[in-house]
Amino acid sequence: MISVTIALQYSMNHYINMELCRIIGYLISSFCHGIMYSYLLVSINRFLNALFCLHKCYLSMKFIIFEIILQWFLAFLIPSIPLFLNQIEFQIKPRFCSARKPFYMTLGIFTGFFLPVIFITVFNLIIYFHINKLRTDFRLSFRQKQKCELNKFYQISDCLHNRQNKQNVKLLHQFSAFSYVFVIGWGFFACISIFDLNDTVPESIYLITLSFPAVSLFIITLMIIKWNKSIKTSIFTLFNATSRREHPTSATTVQLSAPLGFNCN
Repeated sequence: MISVTIALQYSMNHYINMELCRIIGYLISSFCHGIMYSYLLVSINRFLNALFCLHKCYLSMKFIIFEIILQWFLAFLIPSIPLFLNQIEFQIKPRFCSARKPFYMTLGIFTGFFLPVIFITVFNLIIYFHINKLRTDFRLSFRQKQKCELNKFYQISDCLHNRQNKQNVKLLHQFSAFSYVFVIGWGFFACISIFDLNDTVPESIYLITLSFPAVSLFIITLMIIKWNKSIKTSIFTLFNATSRREHPTSATTVQLSAPLGFNCN
């Protein structure tokens, strides 16, 4: 979105340098691919954690670094195809450079949007059905073993397993919410870019749809802060530290009065 903002300001206030415009358009496409591949990477790791929970090799630092490098390598490689073939042109309505020919435009949107969304949906559905199957199988096995001497052990195992399943379902719902917001944010602009080959959509519609991705990223950021306790704690800690710097007298009073047993509240 920073690249989009720079492109809009540049196209409205300056003479358009086509080489710089192509580079900015390439960066826009690359970072869009990178964001979607980041979501896909999280979905793949969730899939591996749900189905191969006994093998934790994918959680090693080397494997994670390899995934991140591969993700951004593909994110910068695929959009470079129309760049090196000089197929990135300035678009009047969106006011930035992008692939204009149907083949390259469809290639970019399919590899950077629709393909990751399809894989994310498939992985989430597999995780959901797998969790439900595990829950059903474990309850059946627990009912069969209720009359055994290890009944207490199975009760504890059932509680732990149900807790893990609830956590997996909660994470799955959160990630599905991320996916829905992101699809809505980018879906309108992607559909207009594909089907508006005759330039029939007004320029104002293009500019409005360009604001949807920024809004979706802002909503996703708020969702991450709300659902991630560690991030929320870090933000509150930083806010408290900043407020203490602005009011050193009150902070000193609290520190001196606390050991004496006074109620600071």
